[in-house]
Amino acid sequence: MTVRTAALRTAIAAYPAHYRRDRGAELADVFADTTAGAGRLATAREALDLAAYGLRLRTRLTATTLGGRLLATAAPLLAGALLGVGPVPGLADPRTHTIRVAARAGLTPPWTDTPGHLAVLGLTVVPALLAAAAALGAWRAARVLACAVALLGALRIALAATDTQDSWLLLYAATVLMPYLAGGVLLLAAPPDLLDEPRRHSRPLLVGLGAAAGFAAVRVQGGYDTRYLMDGWWPLLLLLAPLLPAVLCAARGRIDAAAAGLALLPLTAAFSLFSLWQQAGGVLGLLPWAVAVALALTAAARLLAGRQPSPAAVGPLG
Repeated sequence: MTVRTAALRTAIAAYPAHYRRDRGAELADVFADTTAGAGRLATAREALDLAAYGLRLRTRLTATTLGGRLLATAAPLLAGALLGVGPVPGLADPRTHTIRVAARAGLTPPWTDTPGHLAVLGLTVVPALLAAAAALGAWRAARVLACAVALLGALRIALAATDTQDSWLLLYAATVLMPYLAGGVLLLAAPPDLLDEPRRHSRPLLVGLGAAAGFAAVRVQGGYDTRYLMDGWWPLLLLLAPLLPAVLCAARGRIDAAAAGLALLPLTAAFSLFSLWQQAGGVLGLLPWAVAVALALTAAARLLAGRQPSPAAVGPLG
């Protein structure tokens, strides 16, 4: 089996079975035409693009589904929110101390600390670059930066898992980094062809609104640290405030309002989950609620992703 044949079979396997039956031969012909005479790198890139669209069909996050339109509309708001949730110089933000330590350490020994320092500095700089790329409509660069944000968030969580055996500290690190991990993944999941729709004048405004909303969400939480515990129903309300409008408005075809809720959800979830975990008495106490919410969100996501939006209802913001 040649490398090209293996790449094609792997890419086509990402498509739903009915799509492979109906259009598998056509996909193979197009792949053969686009990779004729190409090197291994170009072939791999084409295979990745082919597989990526197959995954979009499986998850129903294409340009013709409501879920895909929702993610594309929320993209500039998400990019801005990731900037707004970051540390602001001059305010009492405990994260600035971590950034200062990482900047001073640089590439000096011990080398085992270097990945963590680079991840801290990366999550300080990359969200600003991502917001700028989204404001300018440079979505190819924005998608690369969104991938970097998600990977840096995952790296910091992995480093926290190796550095501590304390589940409390590990969950704290995970909730702190959730906006970057979830926000980066949601940006990557947005259909690229919808991101390129002309919104030249509204893009900077939407990114700015997302940044302001991210900053406001952090202030409403009461601090810049997810260890700031909220008692009673407050963390649950903060979690549901963007979630319910996002689902209900999307179900009614009001994509603009749903996109605003979706952009805020990774932030409010990060602030709420740690307090909910504390009040529930640990993971086991929170697990039944988490499973119920996950099932409800999965059902809602499948329903929304499979719907065909009407053109009048899904116009982009601005």
